[in-house]
Amino acid sequence: MCFCLRRPRAFILWLKSLRPFRDIKAEERLLELKNKCEDEERKRISLEDKLKKLELEQQVSAQEKDALKTEIARLTTALKKTSKEADEIQIRLRQEQAERANVQQERSKLQDAHQKLQQDLSSYQQQLQMRETEKRALRNELQALQTKFNDQTTLLSDRTRELRGAQAFLSKADALSGAEVIRLVDELNQEIMQTAAFISDSFDFARKPEHRDEIKEASARTSELIGPAMTSLLGTVQHGEDPLLIQIALQAATVEFSRWIIMTWDFDGLQAEQPLAEIYNDVRETESQAVSGRWRALTRSHAQKVALQESDVHSTMVAHISDTLVVVMIAAGCTKNYEDAYREFTMKFGERVSNIVRMAARLNRAMGEEVTSADLWPTHSAAGEKFDTESMKDFDEGSGAQSGVVLCTTALGLQRSEKVGHGEGAEYKTMTLAKPKVALEAIAEGMEREEELSGD
Repeated sequence: MCFCLRRPRAFILWLKSLRPFRDIKAEERLLELKNKCEDEERKRISLEDKLKKLELEQQVSAQEKDALKTEIARLTTALKKTSKEADEIQIRLRQEQAERANVQQERSKLQDAHQKLQQDLSSYQQQLQMRETEKRALRNELQALQTKFNDQTTLLSDRTRELRGAQAFLSKADALSGAEVIRLVDELNQEIMQTAAFISDSFDFARKPEHRDEIKEASARTSELIGPAMTSLLGTVQHGEDPLLIQIALQAATVEFSRWIIMTWDFDGLQAEQPLAEIYNDVRETESQAVSGRWRALTRSHAQKVALQESDVHSTMVAHISDTLVVVMIAAGCTKNYEDAYREFTMKFGERVSNIVRMAARLNRAMGEEVTSADLWPTHSAAGEKFDTESMKDFDEGSGAQSGVVLCTTALGLQRSEKVGHGEGAEYKTMTLAKPKVALEAIAEGMEREEELSGD
């Protein structure tokens, strides 16, 4: 007989010892097994009592003994099976207990980690708040610095403009030398001479009665520009064989117009030519050369910008010179009427006249703005003036003339004047850099004449 059958109470106590380790289902199973074991125990006791009774009484038959033994064997097997199941349940309980312990340990670790994360989050939030506070402080500081920087920049810009303004009046450096200005004047004179020669050779001249009114009107305009003496010669000298006198007249008209372009303050766009010139003369009398020179440069530059657009000025000047030169040709007896002559003139010589205007405008900027250490201006000789070899040259260099009467100016000269000192002790140093060329009235001697067209 097995241990369990012999000592059922010990087995029951052992089962009770498993109680702390089983879960609800295992406890129910153990309770079932306990009840079963108690039933089996009661049956065993009952059987033992019967066996004892049978043995005592010796009245139990061999068959009943065998049956009882079989039943006891069956109960013993069932008890072993139940014990084995209990062992398996105990093992599972221990495993589940170990897993529960692991889960509890992991949970504890996770709770610790969560608590640490909460602490870190709280710390980070505090740091973030501190950073935000520092950021606001830095932003305010940056804004203050930006405001200060803007103020400093504005002040620097103001001081820079003031300094530039002061430098503009105090600087004595010229952008061009006297020799470079002389070269520009010589180039302009050459261009005027060549253009006049080409024009005079490109048209035919023979006075026609049907052009009488145009010739009369043209002569009146020409007299105002180049003088009555030249106008009279244009109307009486025959130009068919030798147009030299027409070339000279064209040069004279172009030179006079170019001189005006070089000297003008505002191209007459502001109608302030005379007031500006008078103001400058007063500035030059009272201020130093450096101040008056810079005043001239700045005033001329800004007056021309305000007056007209550069492209408008150029096209207007080209149209004026072209008109004037065609009028001179009409006064000299051009075979074409004004409209036809002007159309052909602009087609053939418009670009050359445009180039002359550009060269004269370049000299306007050179003498008016780029040279401030002295005053430069183009010189000419008036019609009827006595010829003076000290201040002018003869157009006909081979004539060797030492005296005579000026007919017109054919090439511009150049004069330089510098104010030295300041106040009552100031003086002007003036010198001629280039003499103007003039044609004398004697150049027309020997030219074949014809009577002027009558007004009838």
